Amino acid sequence: MNRYVSGFIAAVVLVGVIGCGPSKSHHAENKSEAERAEALRTSTFGPMVGTMDRAAGVEQLNQDRKGRLDQALEESEGRGR
Repeated sequence: MNRYVSGFIAAVVLVGVIGCGPSKSHHAENKSEAERAEALRTSTFGPMVGTMDRAAGVEQLNQDRKGRLDQALEESEGRGR
């Protein structure tokens, strides 16, 4: 019985030591921004990243459209000179 308890304790200590080892995020510091973005796109969060990219693109289109409308409005009022 004592042998089983000591074996169990050794297994728990081994799991604790392995769990406290260096994490994979330590190696992520050496990746470029493009590699990180690609890794995120291929992960579980990939669909959300694509959605955010599309939303940013739509926002930019709206800002460009607003800028053209503001410019046209200023020119029609005679202030665009």
